[in-house]
Amino acid sequence: MMSMKSIFSIHSCLGNFYNYLIVNKYILMPIYQNNNIEIHKKKEHFVLTIKDTPINKEAKQFWEKTCNLIDFNKKKTGKQTKILFDAHSIETLPSLLKTKKYKLSYRHAKLLFINFLLQMNSLEKEGLGIINLDLNDFIVVNKEAARYGSCLIFINLDKIYPLEDNHFFLKKPFNSPETESFTDIPVKIHKNTIYYSIGTLITYCINRENELKDEETFRLSLNSIFESKLYYGIMRCIKINPNERYYLYI
Repeated sequence: MMSMKSIFSIHSCLGNFYNYLIVNKYILMPIYQNNNIEIHKKKEHFVLTIKDTPINKEAKQFWEKTCNLIDFNKKKTGKQTKILFDAHSIETLPSLLKTKKYKLSYRHAKLLFINFLLQMNSLEKEGLGIINLDLNDFIVVNKEAARYGSCLIFINLDKIYPLEDNHFFLKKPFNSPETESFTDIPVKIHKNTIYYSIGTLITYCINRENELKDEETFRLSLNSIFESKLYYGIMRCIKINPNERYYLYI
């Protein structure tokens, strides 16, 4: 007959083995994934794997700029590109907003504005642009527990399209002021349409209480950061006329 000590020892071993499986299952589970990337936790590091898709090959400069933003440690190029980097945690932009009670801080909003600008600049050098945005297109790489050294980066390459003479040739509709009068597609639209989209998205993250339909409603929603650098940066982005929009932080 087995002693209580032996039974306890077996249960202890099984418990340790079960905990081992849970820990290693967590390590192997994807932290984030979409059609073109996966991010896994591997011990104290994160590994971002870029899937082998045509758009990823075209957007080489995009990934290099993104790697600079998250301060990668190692980059391997093969059938897939893997980026090893250190961070405290990774979350989606909606997750960050939820923890901030849907009022993004000035610091995070500024990082979102500047980080996206750097990514946009790198894309345009390759003749590429982004059509539109939503909250799920961004992840937040928190380098510290306090979220002070964060990077907010655009990660959805499915929304990247070629530019022809600074214009997109669109085959499907989307929301922006200049598209409201469109009755037929395909249609050409200026690349500055994305400026309005990022301006709207950041304004929503700062204050989602108002419907954004003209410059006055943007001013009302941005009252908490009035006359700051970010305020003027956003207001330059949301001009109704696309030719009057500028994406600058000065």
